[in-house]
Amino acid sequence: MSERPPLPVCAHCTTDHPDDPHRDVLRDTFDAVYTEWCPAVLRWARRRCADLQDAEDVAQQVFADAWLHSGRYCPRRGGLGPWLYGITVHKAADASAAVVRRQEGLRRLIRQPSDEGGPDTSAAVVERLDMTPYVAGLSGRRRQVVFLAYYVDLTQPEIARLLGLPLGTVKSHTRRALKALARLVTERD
Repeated sequence: MSERPPLPVCAHCTTDHPDDPHRDVLRDTFDAVYTEWCPAVLRWARRRCADLQDAEDVAQQVFADAWLHSGRYCPRRGGLGPWLYGITVHKAADASAAVVRRQEGLRRLIRQPSDEGGPDTSAAVVERLDMTPYVAGLSGRRRQVVFLAYYVDLTQPEIARLLGLPLGTVKSHTRRALKALARLVTERD
């Protein structure tokens, strides 16, 4: 995180202070900013997130974004608190949307085929049921990843977060599981 992106042109500074552009104040004092603002950001995130883990993730994302985009903050336009609050609101909304997607995936999994109706839905259920013995033949973690991806309809980043694994590990498990499934299907047929 030591490399700094170029400072954006601040519309406020170029019109009001053309000879005195602001410097990257946030990065110069990031440790102090983090120490001072982390409790408030976490409190704001807790108000908007379903659980503590989501709120902690949001707070971490807020400070990562603040570091990466520190040049966007102009102290002449307003205080640091409102700027961090705005980032928190957007990150919390993203986290809430992810929770909704996960819950919808679980609801779809639990519903009976007759509730959804339509021949395409029934075909998808039959296809999933036909694959169940093959999925059961996978090792534990690979079986878990395939189940969450294809039966619960979670994305790989959501699976990584749910299982507490790095995203690259989830992608590797998915790739290896699909190769193993292909072998199992061709061997049994």
